Amino acid sequence: MTPVAAAPPALLWRIGHWPDPLAWPPREARLREPGRFDDPQQRYRTLYTAEQRAGCFVEAIARFRPSIAALQGAGALLALPARVPASWRASRCVGRLQPEPGERFLDVRSLETVETLRRELAPLLHELGVADLDVSGVRGPSRAVTMAVSRWANDNGYRGVAYRSRFDDALDCWALFEGARFERVGLAEPVLPDDPDLVAAVARFRLVV
Repeated sequence: MTPVAAAPPALLWRIGHWPDPLAWPPREARLREPGRFDDPQQRYRTLYTAEQRAGCFVEAIARFRPSIAALQGAGALLALPARVPASWRASRCVGRLQPEPGERFLDVRSLETVETLRRELAPLLHELGVADLDVSGVRGPSRAVTMAVSRWANDNGYRGVAYRSRFDDALDCWALFEGARFERVGLAEPVLPDDPDLVAAVARFRLVV
């Protein structure tokens, strides 16, 4: 069984730091808070994008949801929704990019890919105490597992990883490894409080702006 390679769509969206959302993230930032498909050895950086503009907002603001511990002990505080900070909006913007044709991405949405990774990463998975690997494990929540997937993909010539959002199966995301070729499309857009995609994502998570 062989892994599936996917070609990205003609247009991808990303929310990043102002003024350039498509800049590769500083290495020191990833050391503090590594992303899902970051390189565990810090040899390459990763850009996280989505096929749908709305998907970028879902992925980006999920961090502002109350924790499970907070929900469990909140009581009357549940009536007070969590807020997406204005400082987060002010420091972010939305960008668009067009991947160059011919780029190959490891498609972890595919059973064939997951079965390949299950075999290839078996020693590490056993060491981590992971009893089995399926699609849910490949996209989180264990950073040790997802970063191992990233390293395997990069070592085998893939330019990134195609995966579905762990918050909504209808949202397709693409992690681009440093070295992936793309063209910028248009100008960066500020994140305004009345942005329709932000408003929709906030409502889905029961947050406020």
